Amino acid sequence: MKKINIYLNFYKEHLSPYSRSKYIKPFNHVVIFCRGGDLKKDRKIFLDEGEVAYIHTPLDFSAGENGAILWFWELVDLENTGIRLARNDATYDTEISELISIPQRLEDSLIRCDTVSFPPSGCAFTHTHAGPGIRVLLEGGIRIDGEESSSLYKVGDAWFENGIEPVFAQANKKTSSSFIRVIILPSEFIGKTSITYVNEEDLAKPKTQMYRGYIDEPLK
Repeated sequence: MKKINIYLNFYKEHLSPYSRSKYIKPFNHVVIFCRGGDLKKDRKIFLDEGEVAYIHTPLDFSAGENGAILWFWELVDLENTGIRLARNDATYDTEISELISIPQRLEDSLIRCDTVSFPPSGCAFTHTHAGPGIRVLLEGGIRIDGEESSSLYKVGDAWFENGIEPVFAQANKKTSSSFIRVIILPSEFIGKTSITYVNEEDLAKPKTQMYRGYIDEPLK
């Protein structure tokens, strides 16, 4: 299967009340999460706080009366990613840009956005995923142990997982924790879990993480 290289970027935008987003019209595909406030299109509510949208066509929007905090995950081709990263705009905060490889036929990949929640002291046993993605912590705290390093994340922190390297996730011991993620998967995983546990002894153990899906559809 022929592959192409593409950037998966994550960045944030903070909008004052009624201000227009300076988001550049999408070159490829973008998932938008309204972290706070609300987003309007043609003076009608497009996204409320906590809602998610996947767009792949030009779109203009502005914040509502309470402003908006927006999180973007975007797939950008090699030709245009320099335009994204060269921006010097106070409303933007680009946090992650990772080069990934996907099938040349877009319909052979799917884009998934969901949340993963843990009770206090919950964990995800050592595992891999069927594709790469970017996670952002919504509440609580979490430690991600990889093969060579361990990282602690607080609310608002973002991190990239390539899906290949096994990771172990340990949630905060005192409070509930959750993160939102966008991952790119082979199309055959629509409606199916992408996780594979590394250690056979973990397969039968109770799992503490819970999932809520928002988007699970082929790239268009």
